Amino acid sequence: MRYDKLNPNVQNSKGTAQARYAPHKPLLLLCIIDLAEAGELDPPLLFKTPGLRLRFDSYWAICQLRWGGLPGLDLPFHHLSSQGFWQTLTKEDTRSRGPHSTHHVQLDDEFITDLGNAKRRDQIRKQLVQTWFPEIEQRALYSALGFTTAKLNQIEWTEAPDTGLESTGRDARFRVTVVTQYQFTCALTGYGLHTQQGHALVEAAHIHQFAKSKNNNPDNGLALSRDAHWMFDRGLWTISESNRIIVADEIFKEWGPESEWLKVRHNQEPIFKQDTRLRPAPKHLKWHQNNVFEKTES
Repeated sequence: MRYDKLNPNVQNSKGTAQARYAPHKPLLLLCIIDLAEAGELDPPLLFKTPGLRLRFDSYWAICQLRWGGLPGLDLPFHHLSSQGFWQTLTKEDTRSRGPHSTHHVQLDDEFITDLGNAKRRDQIRKQLVQTWFPEIEQRALYSALGFTTAKLNQIEWTEAPDTGLESTGRDARFRVTVVTQYQFTCALTGYGLHTQQGHALVEAAHIHQFAKSKNNNPDNGLALSRDAHWMFDRGLWTISESNRIIVADEIFKEWGPESEWLKVRHNQEPIFKQDTRLRPAPKHLKWHQNNVFEKTES
């Protein structure tokens, strides 16, 4: 496979060298490599899974300042077929002729072989990052892909690092790790929802607020629905060190068809899907109890 011949859109107005290249195609390939690394691929078919969509949307934040616009998975998902990475298929398994009809793809055998080899994955990842992205984005992408600070410091850089963009990369890694390891399921309600296009309801919430802790370790996170996340950040509920949900039921009023949607969850256990190994660290839960939940309660 020619990872240096992706034929991306080129816009000289975006800058010089790698900054001219549209990031969509190499970014999608990086996401697929990440899926393979996490054991989330089931070749030869590839669908627009929530895991793929989450990665693409999260990593897009690194390139957004340069390229602009919203993440657009559908176009590279279709057009990388012209570089031989896969064959595009409709929902009925016929050949797809356009982005809107491409439901899934059948991966090329050589690409599958590359994805199945850990050493080759690492080589391709570095080639994609260095060939298609400006250096200011390279460090952030490596952070998003799980490179440690020590490993980043081993690379010879010609420019000073952009700490803000690098933080964006680490935040992207946090989002992907937390949401995927909690299997797209809200820890408060046990509810999850995927759309056919791979969009998901839950998001990654920091337990010890990132603005205060600068902590993007996965054990400082919970996968929560947007409503549950909002309530958690405002101290309406927390999780005790004995693994029980505590609801500050005297500081809010709720109504509607489910008039006690939050209050009825008091003293229940948080809900983690079977085989989910990630758990929030007690020290972060304690911080939330003392600095968010109790403060709000008082």
